[in-house]
Amino acid sequence: MKKVQIFLILLLLASGTYSFGADITFSQALESLYGTHEGIAQAEADYKQKEYAKKAALGLYSPQIYLNAAYTYFGNDLTMDVDLSPVSDTVNGILSSLPIPLPPLNLPSSMEQVVQQDQFFSLNAAMIWPVFTGGKIYAANKAASANLEIARYGKTIRHDELGIAMAEKYFTLRFINDIIALKQDVKNSMQEHYNKALKMEKAGMLAKVERLHAEMALSDAEKSLDTSIREAKLVESALKSMISSNDNNITPATPLFIINTEDIEALMYFQDMASTSNAKLKQVQSAKKLAHAGVINSTSSFIPKINAFGMVNIYDYQLSSLAPDYIVGLQMSLNLFDGLKNYHQLKMSKQSEESTKLIALRAEKDIRTLIEQQYITMENARADYEASLKSLAFTEEYLRARQKAFNQGMATSLDVVDAELALSNSKMSAIKAAYKFDMALINMLSTAGMFDSFESYRAKAFVEPGLK
Repeated sequence: MKKVQIFLILLLLASGTYSFGADITFSQALESLYGTHEGIAQAEADYKQKEYAKKAALGLYSPQIYLNAAYTYFGNDLTMDVDLSPVSDTVNGILSSLPIPLPPLNLPSSMEQVVQQDQFFSLNAAMIWPVFTGGKIYAANKAASANLEIARYGKTIRHDELGIAMAEKYFTLRFINDIIALKQDVKNSMQEHYNKALKMEKAGMLAKVERLHAEMALSDAEKSLDTSIREAKLVESALKSMISSNDNNITPATPLFIINTEDIEALMYFQDMASTSNAKLKQVQSAKKLAHAGVINSTSSFIPKINAFGMVNIYDYQLSSLAPDYIVGLQMSLNLFDGLKNYHQLKMSKQSEESTKLIALRAEKDIRTLIEQQYITMENARADYEASLKSLAFTEEYLRARQKAFNQGMATSLDVVDAELALSNSKMSAIKAAYKFDMALINMLSTAGMFDSFESYRAKAFVEPGLK
């Protein structure tokens, strides 16, 4: 398509009752948004949380070492009866076999031995090391990695969502401000027309009804202008709140724009970019990894677990001498029957994984369709803009002719008002088309995972200030 001049609607030179405040570009508004909005900090905090969870999951591979201290009190000493009969028989046998036999000893037949006193204290270090868990620890780390990816893409999604919400307020305010400037021009034209009608009525050149019609048109223009001013204040308040601006008034300095067809890629380009860069699609892919980790975790319930363990005594007081100084060992456990709970848990995990795969397939198709809708909306807006420019030349000439005829008494006030409104509508259509184009573009770029490219695309717009 041959490059056409894009008439940017900058009607801020018109005077009026609405006071425009400090200029702020779209880039400045974005910078303020991302530097102050709580949503960005919240997404970052969520990412940090998942980052620490990932580090915590790595710790599951390591041995766990505990320091244990215990004081124990029994109701009485722990004792053990020792049978001394064999000792007595042996000793007396020896005594009786001597050359000069000695009389037998009267030894007790048994003796009570204290094995553990009634109170004692012990301090020891213990270690448990999961040597093999059937994939449970591996699954936990895979799940933590997937959750970290989801949180990272969540930051991008939050970044884009806030950017689009701010862009909508920013360009809506710009749109309304341009409409205000346009309506101020209409009001000024209606005021001038009314003044002429009043003079012509006094000179007997115009009927009263014609002057009244001009007066009514002026009143309507004033009401319409006041309505737009109130709308602008509401949108401005919302924008100021979103970007945390302390200025009494702010004015979007970045104009509405149109990009020529040859300066923007074809639909397929943005659809392909979405397939590889859309953060929501990437989240779904990470969700597939998370679901697969769930399958691995459920499968581990059917595999034996092996743990190494050990304990060393560091210090004790009145602890039985029978207690060992250290112990080491291996422990194996396998759940043989649990009422089929693990079996059904595995089935559920596999169904969840299959469901996630289907969601991913559907999501990619939906994203490509959404890109197409946004692209078509953008193309339609460009076509509407160009159609408005074509009608603009006619409405300008038509108004000039009606005003000349009115001054010569060959046209009515209604003719002039209608011509003025026709010109205003042509300009307003161009403004609306540019607004629709810009919003469709930024939404499409976000869907394609290219939100941060908006400024580079905006730089391609051919800017021609002023549409009078």
